[in-house]
Amino acid sequence: MKVQRCRGSLIRFAVAGMLALVLGGWPAAGAAEFPDKPITIIVNFGPGGARDIVARGLGKTMSRHLGVPVVILNKPGGAGALGLTTVYNAAADGYTLGIGGGPEIIAQALEKQEYDVTKYSYLGRVESSPLFLYVKGDSPFKSIADFERHGRPVRHGTFGLTAQQTVASMIISQRKRFPLVAISGYKGSAGSLLGLVRGEVEFIGTPESAAAPFLQNAQIRPLLTIGHRRAASAPDTPTVAEAGFPELAPLGLELWLMAPPALPADRLRTLTSALMKTLEDPEFTTWATSAKLNVSPLSGEQTREMVSRLLELFKQYKPEIEKYVKKEP
Repeated sequence: MKVQRCRGSLIRFAVAGMLALVLGGWPAAGAAEFPDKPITIIVNFGPGGARDIVARGLGKTMSRHLGVPVVILNKPGGAGALGLTTVYNAAADGYTLGIGGGPEIIAQALEKQEYDVTKYSYLGRVESSPLFLYVKGDSPFKSIADFERHGRPVRHGTFGLTAQQTVASMIISQRKRFPLVAISGYKGSAGSLLGLVRGEVEFIGTPESAAAPFLQNAQIRPLLTIGHRRAASAPDTPTVAEAGFPELAPLGLELWLMAPPALPADRLRTLTSALMKTLEDPEFTTWATSAKLNVSPLSGEQTREMVSRLLELFKQYKPEIEKYVKKEP
């Protein structure tokens, strides 16, 4: 009787096991945990710019919370569109991430892109900081009013015509009625900064994190703050609202981490958790302070909502921007 009971138990166990396998209820033996290989963050501009700085700072600490290396890949091209499209079309497996920001939202507000900012999988916002319009340290320009009195076109250097600071400059020039020439094609913020100190342009726009090396030896100085309030590091630099353009305050620097559309919920949770732990990690916050980054976390859903609001905001500026952005025939 005892032997029969054992045999019966074994048969029932085997039948249950087979049923579980058929129904997909039993995980395969040795199934890999996510992640189990390096994760790549694609930066859609060149090295040395704001996104590159943020990505490398994140990657160093985030790799510890994920348990795998985080690799940074710079993929500039098409004013940032190449890297963004690469992320958008990557496999939705969590191993390819990207740094997002305002320029791609502006580009989509102007015309249809190969990516759609409303469809990315958002991990969360990393940074919210003012942008600054900078001139050379020895420049005769002391305020926007000096641009009006210049009497000649003022050259603005930029990595892309849809960068927030460039859009702000376009709107200011049209409303203040001074001629502006937007010179694009620089390799990220670092390239436009070099163009400024070489005298190729009269002013540029960039976050303080990218400008820090040039500020230390007074090669450049801030002229205007694009943000909601004066920065503690530049208390004498007026804001766009103080210059008469309060509607331009939201055009400051907002950077977030995102993944391709339709990322599985469990992998999105894993990545989001690692990001939020990183943003609170003393190692990262200490580094961020030294790099002049204003860490300002938002959840993935809050970030998605913010992106949607910015898209609607930039659509309002479409007529001003299109006067500078040449359409392809």
